[in-house]
Amino acid sequence: LLAPDVGVTFSSTSILRLCRKLLRPAPQVSLHENGIPPADPEVKTHTSNASFIKFGLTCHAVYTCPGITLPSLTSGVYFGAFLGLVWWWVFSRSITMLLFSSLCVMMAIFSGGHLLALYLYQLPLSQQIVPPDDVYARVFGMTGVIRTSSSYPHSLGLDPHVSWPDFINPLVLLLLYYTLVTLLHKWVHITEEVGVILTSRIFKYRYTQPSKKCLDPQQWSNEPGKRVNNKMRNIQITVGIWSITYNNWLTFALLVWSCIIWMMRDRRRYAMMSAPFLAIYGTVLVVLGFLSGLRLDRAELYPGLPLWSNVNGNILPLILLFLLSFSCLSSPFYLLSAEESPPSPLVAMLISGVKGILVKYWILFCCSMFFVVSFSGKVSNDRLKIIESLCVFCQTRYDVWRRLLKTFWAVVVGYSMVVLIAIYMYQFRSVSSLFRQIMGMSEEGLRDLGLERYDTVELFARILLPAAFLLACILQLHYFNADFLMLTDLDDSLRKVSVMHENRTKKSSLWWGRLVKEQMGSGRSQETLDSVGLQPSSDKGAEDQEETTGEETLQSSREDKWIVIVDRASLLLIQTLSGLYRLQELCWRLLELHSLKIVSTGIIWVSLQEVSLMNSLFLVLWVFALPFPRLRPLASSISAVWACVMVVCKMFYQLKVIKPLDYSSNCTGNLVELLRRSILYAEPVDPVYWCGALRKLSQLCVFVLQNHLMILGLLVFEATVHRHQLYYRLHNDLKPPPFSIIFQGITRQHLDHGILPCIKYFINFFYYKFGLEISLIVAVNVIGQRMDFYALFHSCALLAVLSRRRRKAIGEAWPKYCCFTAGLMVLQYLLCIGIPPAFCADYPWRTALEPLTSNVIKWFYMPDFAMRPDPMFIFYDHLLLLCSSLQWQVFEEENRAAVRLLAGDNVEISRSLDPCSFNQFIPVDNFLHCRCYLDMVKVFVFSYFFWLVLCLIFITGTTRINIFCLGYLVACFYFMLFGGSVLMQPVRYILRLWDWLIGYTCFVIAMKNLLSLGACAYLDSLLKNSCWLIQAFSMVCTIKGYDVRKSNSNNCLLPEGEAGIVWDAICFTVLLAQRRVFLSYYFLYVVSDLKSSKILLLWLQTKKQEEFFSLNVIECAFLYFCAE
Repeated sequence: LLAPDVGVTFSSTSILRLCRKLLRPAPQVSLHENGIPPADPEVKTHTSNASFIKFGLTCHAVYTCPGITLPSLTSGVYFGAFLGLVWWWVFSRSITMLLFSSLCVMMAIFSGGHLLALYLYQLPLSQQIVPPDDVYARVFGMTGVIRTSSSYPHSLGLDPHVSWPDFINPLVLLLLYYTLVTLLHKWVHITEEVGVILTSRIFKYRYTQPSKKCLDPQQWSNEPGKRVNNKMRNIQITVGIWSITYNNWLTFALLVWSCIIWMMRDRRRYAMMSAPFLAIYGTVLVVLGFLSGLRLDRAELYPGLPLWSNVNGNILPLILLFLLSFSCLSSPFYLLSAEESPPSPLVAMLISGVKGILVKYWILFCCSMFFVVSFSGKVSNDRLKIIESLCVFCQTRYDVWRRLLKTFWAVVVGYSMVVLIAIYMYQFRSVSSLFRQIMGMSEEGLRDLGLERYDTVELFARILLPAAFLLACILQLHYFNADFLMLTDLDDSLRKVSVMHENRTKKSSLWWGRLVKEQMGSGRSQETLDSVGLQPSSDKGAEDQEETTGEETLQSSREDKWIVIVDRASLLLIQTLSGLYRLQELCWRLLELHSLKIVSTGIIWVSLQEVSLMNSLFLVLWVFALPFPRLRPLASSISAVWACVMVVCKMFYQLKVIKPLDYSSNCTGNLVELLRRSILYAEPVDPVYWCGALRKLSQLCVFVLQNHLMILGLLVFEATVHRHQLYYRLHNDLKPPPFSIIFQGITRQHLDHGILPCIKYFINFFYYKFGLEISLIVAVNVIGQRMDFYALFHSCALLAVLSRRRRKAIGEAWPKYCCFTAGLMVLQYLLCIGIPPAFCADYPWRTALEPLTSNVIKWFYMPDFAMRPDPMFIFYDHLLLLCSSLQWQVFEEENRAAVRLLAGDNVEISRSLDPCSFNQFIPVDNFLHCRCYLDMVKVFVFSYFFWLVLCLIFITGTTRINIFCLGYLVACFYFMLFGGSVLMQPVRYILRLWDWLIGYTCFVIAMKNLLSLGACAYLDSLLKNSCWLIQAFSMVCTIKGYDVRKSNSNNCLLPEGEAGIVWDAICFTVLLAQRRVFLSYYFLYVVSDLKSSKILLLWLQTKKQEEFFSLNVIECAFLYFCAE
């Protein structure tokens, strides 16, 4: 038993000797001992002040811990000392070192006695005299951590009712005692030669009466006032968090004060005026929290008062933190700290850059917060109002929107504050019951209004998001809105263009001048030489050269090297930033060019994802807006309004008041087969779903709204891109391009100047040159993806368009083709909607005596409840309509002279043109001499691509074995046999044969589409009776979704690897490409070269025949001479 005591004795003795050795004062060194003059008295004073400041702040911090760990009358001494120091600091009163040290000595003695009393109370005799449950032990904080038993007096045990503050309290007291004693030992060596007074940064100012300088609103607009404003903003946020964390009527006053101050115009002035009262009120709340933390019953602590929620002492640290955060506002230090020096230029530049970014993009964050607040959690009426306000406000015109923007933010801030206060007040039981009585609504109805009682954690989570939204809107209203309006003022941008253009010209001239100087001589600019104080060697005098030493020359050369490195690094940085700026311009230009395609595709995809009557408006608008550009602004406006209506309707449908089962239709039928799949008989039918795809979800409502939110996002994206480009061109005095191009300055003349200009030209004008071919290829792919009844309509339309042959004739019929595709899309969407299922009436092809099968219904794309038409087939039609609409625009722009000069004309060459007779009229150069890599590419395309096409036709005919492939083989053998002579024929002769081949390919595609009816709908009967038909035409269903059984019989195997139109589409693509080759001026050089080669070959053959004849004559004469 003596071993622990002996160990403690030896360890304490060793620690005491070590502490005395460490705290021994250093010897004073005088001037006469080492010849060094003594330190400056001001430096000593500053060192002493700094040491005393650290000492005072440390004591100030450690006073807090014992006072709030375990509230009692003994810990109230520390708590009172802490509050006294806080208020002494608030009034900025000075305190002498002697007085403060005396306070610390008394607190050290008191903490030592307190610690000793706690130790003695652990003895069994003390706990017998004053039991731990006694009121005096609880009031004075005497907790019995150690418990002993009379049966076993030598065994120590812990009290099972002790909590963690009882264990922490002695350790905190020991820490306080050790800290005070250690600092007092160190403080003995601090001299008081200059009468040091506690004049730290928080005590060096005296409190003065508020002057006009403090309260003048005009003085608050300077830069130091902004720093005070930032501190005040943080304090107001802290006050709001305090009121939310501790939900009661006393903290409700703090929430109201914070909201009122936020709405004030001169917020800083009224905050400063109310700060003393707020500090007093907060102190009262802290004292009440301390008293509530005493270990006393409610009847003992507040006799005669009603029961109320007790404040645990464990949360006092957080309360004190809140008190300190806004008690600072009452101190004159924060008023006078505004007179600090301004920030450095680098910091000011960073602050300006960050503010510029926030001015531009903070409004986007606020708009996103609208959606986050509205769609997070359960749907309620207050969230509906928020999203309705945003939707309505965003539908106004741009100029009206800018004028009402400040009013809108003010209304949103006020409404959010009302909602926040209402939710906070509803947490009180008396208020919630009063609401139910006054409004006459049930708990469920009030929950739909957004009024619901929560626990503390749930309340904090529920209010945190609206509070963050409120703060974001307040920041936008008071700090970023004015700058944002100035930034988006297009009229102001027009006035600034001329001034900025002049400044930009001056800066660019200076910059290029500097670069020219930098590339000359030693590689440094004259500006850099002047900035470091150097001069050219020609300007130096002879005396200066003689005085220059070797070390100075070496140092100067090192400085010159660093200057050159800095200049090069700066130049590299500027070039990098310039490249990023050009990349940003390119990205914005790409978004501007393709915004129509992105928006229209996204909206139509959404309308196909949720097929309903209300969503049909989106499809109808954009289906006709694509071919008719005048309807596009109207379509965007109506789509935005209708999307907002759909979002509000879907959110309203999630309310608990609406119960779909009350008005759903319960249909019954005798069709047992369809009970498994038909939505008409499987479950009760909600008529609202057919009308607007409205449905209830137990999850977050964002999953219901995501499609229409996507529509709003796409429309916002389109408007943002349009406004950005408009502002950019006005700001930089630029004109919009006359054509939809990316690279400026690239025309038809640059096409033959090399690989890179050729690539740029085709990036600009690829669709202008080959848009017709792309549209026809997309039409063939649509047929291959669908292979149904409406794909047969596309096949007929394709044959009708190709039958016109000439580009001009096709252009005349193209508007009809676009309208035909648009009308077909609308008809199919109406078929997808069908009749309302709430009528409980099925379609006649299901209720007939011999009903149609599901496969036949699917192939004919008929409405049905069991086999619903696939709406994604309409998306393929949309892609075709998009390409066709762009090509219609190309046909119109071909007639503009400005476009023809820029991109070249698309007029077909004369079909009777002979290259031998009209060589001087060909507007392109001869490329057969291969002067560059581009000429090599042209040689391959215009000379050898024809034979590559024939190879692909041959592969198409031999890959599969059916009747249709026979035509490809015949055409391939014919052109291979007579290809050389055919190419030298006039263009009209070549095109006649080639158009017949293209027409045959389209005929094959149309016939395969027609035969897909038998392959997908009647395959079972064909397998039994007409196996030869399946093998002859390779009839296999290639579209997913059909209920087709695989053949298990060995008598009739399905040719699955030979079905489809993939090779037909490839053949059609290369045939169209070769047709454009035939209609090119470059091909005339190939024809001319072939004819020249043929003439040369004939001449060589004639020459050889003449030589052979002369040799025969000579040989005959020689033989005759020899014979004689």
